[in-house]
Amino acid sequence: MLALWLAGTATAEQRPTPVASAASVSQGNLSRLAEGVFAQIVSSDSDAVSNSGVVVLDSGVLIFDTHFTPEAGEALLEKVKAVTPRTVRYLVNSHFHPDHTHGNQAFATVRQIIGSSNTRRDMLQKDLPNLNRMQLIAQGQLEQLSKDLGQEQDAKKQEALRAQLNLRQAFMRRMGALKILAPVMTLDDSLNIIDGGREVQLLYLGVAHTDGDAVLYLPQEKIVFLGDIFFNDAVPNVEDANMLEWMKTLEQALKLDAKTFVPGHGQVGTRSDVEEFLKYVEDLRALVEPAVTRGDTLEQVIRDLHIPPKYASYGSQDFFPANLQKMYAELKVLQAAAQQEAIKK
Repeated sequence: MLALWLAGTATAEQRPTPVASAASVSQGNLSRLAEGVFAQIVSSDSDAVSNSGVVVLDSGVLIFDTHFTPEAGEALLEKVKAVTPRTVRYLVNSHFHPDHTHGNQAFATVRQIIGSSNTRRDMLQKDLPNLNRMQLIAQGQLEQLSKDLGQEQDAKKQEALRAQLNLRQAFMRRMGALKILAPVMTLDDSLNIIDGGREVQLLYLGVAHTDGDAVLYLPQEKIVFLGDIFFNDAVPNVEDANMLEWMKTLEQALKLDAKTFVPGHGQVGTRSDVEEFLKYVEDLRALVEPAVTRGDTLEQVIRDLHIPPKYASYGSQDFFPANLQKMYAELKVLQAAAQQEAIKK
């Protein structure tokens, strides 16, 4: 089902929000996956943070995810111009996390911004208020630094405070210039774009990394951009995830007739790479479930359980304790529900 939202002027999504550090690492180059289909694979240490996709259509260009900052979005736009003279017509945000959406501002003339209904909701109800709170915190820090500088007598400490103050002021200027541009067209199940000889399918396969993850599927080219439903060779961020549902959604993704699977983070993968990521989540459940059955506390689980050796090469290992915690919490809910059912019987 497709729902159309009319975008007004000076709406909530245009309020200022924070941005990444001015420091930037190389954002990579567009990699050609098929005629008129490209992926930009970036380092998570760059100001782009997450991968993007580019699909050239007869009537214009579709961008799938726009990176973390307007500057990274602008760099992506320049690379698009280098491969096609056609203008960007569509933006698709896979989900609401800022490393996939805060580059939207670089494409401010594009009116057709697309995402799931839940992605629009979360950008307006979660991302925007959170970033506004961060802006207030940053303003408070700025005021405290100014006060500290006025009271400090030591010249070296004054110099250090002044440097911090300058950095904070630069951050506030960039933050004040940032606009949140949320999807104005939403999908609940699927949306097909038929443009010339190319078909683009935007699909909602289920809850996974968030409850709003959308994927882009090109059936003729057998390519799918999965966003953060798929982390390739990396422990996933699970802050807004449902791990048990994620497994089901990955199974749905594997039903697509595709050979090339582009992750939100990591290198372009194959079907076997997605299967390995699904196996990681399944193995995580198998690791945690006996502890839940024994009645172990979360503290015991975090202390005693370690990432299986076959995933020791994965990036973002610091996310693993959060993965344990999320799986533990979900399995405890299942356990409680099973106990309630047993009582009823």
